[in-house]
Amino acid sequence: MFNLDLMPHLPENGFLLPAVHGGGHSGPGGGWIGILDSVLEKATRTLESGASLELFPGVKALATNLHPLIVHYPIALLTAFFLLELVGVTLRREGVRQAASWTLYLGALGAIMAVAAGLIAEDTVPHGEAVHEIMEWHGRLGISVATLSLILAVWRIAARTNFSLMAKSLYLYLAAIMVICMFIGADLGGLMVYQYGVGVKSLQQPDDHHHHELTSQNGVGQERLSVP
Repeated sequence: MFNLDLMPHLPENGFLLPAVHGGGHSGPGGGWIGILDSVLEKATRTLESGASLELFPGVKALATNLHPLIVHYPIALLTAFFLLELVGVTLRREGVRQAASWTLYLGALGAIMAVAAGLIAEDTVPHGEAVHEIMEWHGRLGISVATLSLILAVWRIAARTNFSLMAKSLYLYLAAIMVICMFIGADLGGLMVYQYGVGVKSLQQPDDHHHHELTSQNGVGQERLSVP
């Protein structure tokens, strides 16, 4: 759909056009232009065939299991909160601690929503006996994270900036426990999905006739799709 020959000003290594699986390349299938071309081509084929264009198929595939869709936000926000709070307390920067406050409030809200979605998924997503105990520990850790983040948020709202040195130390100690519980819980969640396939409707098997082969050109890593 696009004639890339009409754009000689683009760099040959395509670093402005990142490919999906790695370093950008100048071929017609890579980069933002390649992605846009593929999207427009798919939309055109769908409209011409009279079929309906399905939006957010990944969300639809999750069905009632919205936990994977939500859980990444509190992980990112609460991690950012802990790092910002640590820097703010260590360097005595109240501006940094104010930024930490908002990441904490949003992270606590996200943690509560993630726990709620996880409890629903626990009763609806099929799983075997081998992962039941892992799921139980994953849930306990998630509830611990949500509880600690809520306590820290309420404490912060009530105390405002009136934190003594001892209070700041205790606050950071609880925040560190929260982050540790969160990462252990995330590890158990990854174990359930990637080791046991919990919540995965169908598992892909590797195909010898379809694989990605990494090559190097002009010092820039590129990826080439090998097909028969």
